[in-house]
Amino acid sequence: MTGTSGLGWPIWFAIANAVLFTAAGTFIFFYHYRMSEDLEQRVDYSFSQSVLRTIIIYYRSLAIPMIIFYFLFVASLWFIQQHIEAPLFAEGRATLPSLLTFAFDLVMRGAFFDFMEHFDIWLTPHRMNHELFWFVVYAFTFRMFYALTLLRLILSFAWIWGKIRLTRDEILDRRSKPE
Repeated sequence: MTGTSGLGWPIWFAIANAVLFTAAGTFIFFYHYRMSEDLEQRVDYSFSQSVLRTIIIYYRSLAIPMIIFYFLFVASLWFIQQHIEAPLFAEGRATLPSLLTFAFDLVMRGAFFDFMEHFDIWLTPHRMNHELFWFVVYAFTFRMFYALTLLRLILSFAWIWGKIRLTRDEILDRRSKPE
């Protein structure tokens, strides 16, 4: 499809991605709380190498979708850019490395919340074409997926790390005290 009339497959792919980002972000944000409680109970019950392995596997299983979503977003931008005449960026069409950098910039903006906005820090020279409101909303869903997911992961990791430290210290204190 060339032109901007009608919804071609790249636009449908982007819509599906946006729904996927939103659903996955919501699922991770709320489901992660229950999983975090389960991990906390495991740490309380027994502190062992298998518990650490379970925790690492869990966090790795959350990192994999984040990487996949990053590449899905970049692929959708590439497909959209090839099939519509309206430029996605104010500067015109972007190369694949530029799209990768733009997506990473959105990830960092999601990770650092308003820090990058406040200090006007950019990782890419490309700026969104704000005349394409749907593109702004699509980029926002991608950015918010990372913001919510990373916020939840950081808080959870800090909590679990604290529980592991406390449990480990308790075990070491019990071992060092003579009976």
